Amino acid sequence: MKFRTICIYLAFAAVIISTATGCKKWLDIPADVDYFSEKVDYTTKTFSPVLGRTTVITNIFNYDNSSLPLTFQLLNVRKADGTPADNLTKVQPVWVWSTAYDGKETSLQQILDKRKKEDHPLWELRKSGDLILWQSATNASVPAYQGSTNPGGYLFDVKVSNSGGEKTIKDLLLNPLREMPYEPTNMDVISSLPKDSILPSELSGMIGQNTRKALSNENKDVYIYFKRTGNGNSLTFKFLDKNKNPMNVNDFKGTKWAELIHGFNMQKTGDYVRYDVAYPIPLVKLPTKYTNGDGSRAMVEFSYSRIGFNGIRETGKLKFNFSIFREGDWEIDFHFRNDTPRFQDEY
Repeated sequence: MKFRTICIYLAFAAVIISTATGCKKWLDIPADVDYFSEKVDYTTKTFSPVLGRTTVITNIFNYDNSSLPLTFQLLNVRKADGTPADNLTKVQPVWVWSTAYDGKETSLQQILDKRKKEDHPLWELRKSGDLILWQSATNASVPAYQGSTNPGGYLFDVKVSNSGGEKTIKDLLLNPLREMPYEPTNMDVISSLPKDSILPSELSGMIGQNTRKALSNENKDVYIYFKRTGNGNSLTFKFLDKNKNPMNVNDFKGTKWAELIHGFNMQKTGDYVRYDVAYPIPLVKLPTKYTNGDGSRAMVEFSYSRIGFNGIRETGKLKFNFSIFREGDWEIDFHFRNDTPRFQDEY
């Protein structure tokens, strides 16, 4: 009796499976199809990264609960007049990190060993849908249009798909800003024309040698100049008096020269201090002892102390937060334009 019951159950199960299979074939129901929403889209349609630096543009895509992963494909990169923008799809070598930078490297070679050159198109779409403009895109290779008589930019489309469907998002706009090799800058990012002078991030505790008055940013007592002098990998700091004659860097005797910048092979003379460095500066956005609080800029501090009136010790400080994006031999000059600091003690 039990054997007969088992046979009946098995026969009944076979009928159900056969019927389900036939229904699925008859109804043509696809198996394991991804969900694809027609509302997928970029939340930002215009992108304005600065040329000459690597910029990764993230968190810009609305998946609208579509099944992941999605496939992204960059299409029809073109100028505003519709002609192909082959300059943007051209492959160029760029620096990429193979091992994470941590700011504790003790030689230039250690930094170089952590990164390598890879070939990438100047304007690239990542598998995640993020966009990246590599540092190899410069004023020379990708003309910017801001402030010109021929406004426009570069248009491109993105095809998004999974097994459940696809959509082409059209007429996204890349409108890059002109290359700014360093920050802060005294050049307007739109027109490249000079604007306000560059001042220290902090200027405190210093008095003038002749005026005996406090030096300050309010009085614009120090102007800062960036100069690119060659194609190497060095950074030089100089101080200039009001006549633009070199000052002795050793007068800033409270400065921690060995920890001033993440540089190596320091050369210090009376007129300047120079380091071998890797660019950009800072190399990544990471807080280290060489940067400001969020790691977005390098931070240097020059200081000295002296005995002021009434026997009070005074500490003079000049701090400057900055970035340099273009490789080369760079020089940063600090021009005390109104009066030289007084370094001597008062007696």
